[in-house]
Amino acid sequence: MLQDLWRFIRSFKKRFVLYYIIVLTMTLFGTVPALVVKLLAFAVFLVASVLFVPIITAQFVSTICQFQAYRNRVKIPISNEITHLSEKAGVQVKQLGIVKGCTAFVLRNSLVLGKDLLQKLSFDERQAVVAHELGHVRGQRKHTFLRLFWIMSLLAVLLFSWSKLYSPIFFSESVTQIILTVMVNIALLAFMTIVMIPINWYIELEADRFAKELVGKEHIRSALLKLTDEKGFSEPSETHPSIEERVKRLDK
Repeated sequence: MLQDLWRFIRSFKKRFVLYYIIVLTMTLFGTVPALVVKLLAFAVFLVASVLFVPIITAQFVSTICQFQAYRNRVKIPISNEITHLSEKAGVQVKQLGIVKGCTAFVLRNSLVLGKDLLQKLSFDERQAVVAHELGHVRGQRKHTFLRLFWIMSLLAVLLFSWSKLYSPIFFSESVTQIILTVMVNIALLAFMTIVMIPINWYIELEADRFAKELVGKEHIRSALLKLTDEKGFSEPSETHPSIEERVKRLDK
């Protein structure tokens, strides 16, 4: 049972369908006046929400682990190669940290690299990964504005429609209010996840394109291929397009 749930959580397509079901049933629940449809939508929403909880929990834990890794990073002097690359990119890296695992990310102007990643990749491939992360630093303000504009615009429409939410009384008015509040919060999380997917993918592809221009497509391409396996080659996520798609875009 737990293995089936874990496989479900790991499958992006199944997660995406689940997000869509939650938002769709919430919309039906709020707009369709028929009591039978409302009860059916509520039942579907309840089942989907039970599956949604471990998924959103896993994503939250992953984010917390990343921040924890950042806090526990070992600070090292910035190498001449990274300094030269950042100057070429027109950005500034203030700190360089090393953590466990096969990872690479930036927080503000701090670059963090995983030990396993450094061991797996050649010098040129490591430079390509750094160039990708520098692309995130360079486009930080633009990407933040893009995310906020996209979310606020779509969320305003959704919140307006859900502000008209009406439900028959379940047990009592206070219990009904609690049920509706929980439903709206779950649906908002699912909705924000859905709408952020194309933005996140666009940002990652832009960073790949920046790395391609900075160090050459062959290095970022080979780094991507080394950092994935056959099972994950065609599997995207909420934050990254699939390696297959990223390689295709680099080859264009």
